[in-house]
Formats: sequence, structure tokens, C-alpha cells
Amino acid sequence: MNTPRLSPSVPVRVAPATSNELVLHGLRSAFEPFSAVVDLVEPAAAQRADVVLLDTTGLADSGVIAATQARDVTDRPVLVVVDHGDERTLLRFLRAGVRGYVVRPLEPRHLVDAVVAVAGGQLVVDPDVAVRAAAFAARLIDLEQSPAALLGLSDREVEVLVRLQSGETARQIGAELFVSHETVRSHLKRIYRKLGVHDRAAALQRAHDEHILV
Repeated sequence: MNTPRLSPSVPVRVAPATSNELVLHGLRSAFEPFSAVVDLVEPAAAQRADVVLLDTTGLADSGVIAATQARDVTDRPVLVVVDHGDERTLLRFLRAGVRGYVVRPLEPRHLVDAVVAVAGGQLVVDPDVAVRAAAFAARLIDLEQSPAALLGLSDREVEVLVRLQSGETARQIGAELFVSHETVRSHLKRIYRKLGVHDRAAALQRAHDEHILV
């Protein structure tokens, strides 16, 4: 995937996806020496943050449900910190639209680097887990499937993408597909999540990169 690499404005605003005081204290301590680069904001300010940071310690379903909720509620890129790297869980996080996946033990400097990279549009994944996940996925997927199917896109979601490429609005797309514009918006949210993007332009770029659109 050729995701554009941007130079994010600093300090990058990071919102923890928790109100757990112990977690917040740890993040404050980690980020304090890097205050010129990273600004840790309150969890309630997540929608105005550049990155949402989720510590998955003790969360149900390995934190995948919480990560999905954080992304859907805030529409901000999500970076998760996990205790143990697992290729199956990584793939589930990626399917949920997570943009960063780092494993403890992690030096504060490396966490800061990951935050800045995610804010700049990069996908950040622990390299060891990424290699295992790639091998695992290669054994599972049907390489004869279409690029859209490999990314989990339905035929209807591809139809929406095609019309999106033509510059149509949600209302126009809904009229053509005989559904409400709210249904189209729901399709768009799922498309963005599956493609790991946050807006129309990025979705179209990813769809071209993956040869879903020509």
C-alpha cells in the first residue's frame, strides 16, 4: 500500500482511549521528555486529537472491540499497544482499521516515533509480528480472489466506490442504488474501515493502489 507520508504538525495530539489513571500516569511519564513532539490530551478530547492511543492490557477480545469502537466514535487513526505480539490478533486489528500496532517492552522514544508516524499517515506494525502475520495470511487467503474480496469489500461496497470515483454525493449514490443516503454513509464507514483510511480521497487512492478501481 502506498500511503502518503506526511509531516504532521507538532506537537502531535494524542488521546488515550481510557480513563484508567494507572495507564494515564504511565503515558504521562513516557511522553513528558518529548513534550515538544507529543501532546497528551484528555480522553474526552479524542475527536480533536491526531492519534488515539489504546493500551489493550486487560481488555476483552484482546482489545479489538475497543479499538473498533475508538475508531468509529472518533474517526481518528488508532495506535494500539499490546503486551504480546500475535499474528492472528494483528490481522484482526488491521481489519478493524487500526493504523499502528506496537508490542511491549517499548522504549518511550520508539512509542513517540510510532505516534508521529501514524499521525503522518503511515501504517506502523511491529516487524516480527508483521512477518509472522504475512506468512499466516498467505496460507489462508485465496490468491485467486479479486483484490476487493481479499480486502473484505462486498460487491455493493465496490459499487459505492465506483460511484464515489465519479464524484457523486451520498444522496446521488443512494438514488442510483435505490437506498437512502444514510445507508450509503454506512457503506462508506465500512469501506473506510476495511481500507484503513479516513476520507474519500484516501479511499479512492487505496482502491487504485490495490487495483480495485482503474
